[in-house]
Amino acid sequence: MSLSSPIPPLLETIRLVDGTAPLLDFHQQRVDRSRRAYYGKSPAFKLVDVLDKIDLPSTGTHKLRLIYASELHSHEITPYEVGPVRSLRVVADDGLRYGRKYVDRRGIADLYARRGECDDILIVQRGYLTDTSYANIALYDGAQWYTPAWPLLRGTRREELLQAGVLRPSVIRLRDLPQFECIRLINAMLPWGEGPTVVTTAVRGVQELLGR
Repeated sequence: MSLSSPIPPLLETIRLVDGTAPLLDFHQQRVDRSRRAYYGKSPAFKLVDVLDKIDLPSTGTHKLRLIYASELHSHEITPYEVGPVRSLRVVADDGLRYGRKYVDRRGIADLYARRGECDDILIVQRGYLTDTSYANIALYDGAQWYTPAWPLLRGTRREELLQAGVLRPSVIRLRDLPQFECIRLINAMLPWGEGPTVVTTAVRGVQELLGR
């Protein structure tokens, strides 16, 4: 299927560690949900079979990027290092939709361009916290870690941490932010504890947005 299809091409980003994919079951669940929505009666798309056909690096941490539709379109493997994130800019967009992991990220890219001098953005919809430009978030109140109940995208790492009881889902409003000490970024490439952590006082633009 070509990328010019009216059905948007989909993306899956998988963390590889020494040639293995620790979150593969969670990735498969998301792929299955997405393909049921667009390709309900198409043949199964098993990630374990896809990986078996790819020459995976045997050592180190890498990012495997799969673009697929009814079948695999392309793949790319690159070394991965965590980039620093020390500050976030709050941006609002009630109309943004990213419930599937699409290749087309123009809406998010437009918001990211509004970050100013901050390292990343914190997206707010209808007054509620969702995600950053590339990660789900976890917020710490001094005793417990929480994650927004309504993220833009149900990330695989988020699902793992919810199932393990590390995170609790909660409806978190922008005005609730002062109740938390810090925000940790979480996604498939960021194991718990390795994600960039931003103190809430380094979140910019909160009062401007609340004052609308």
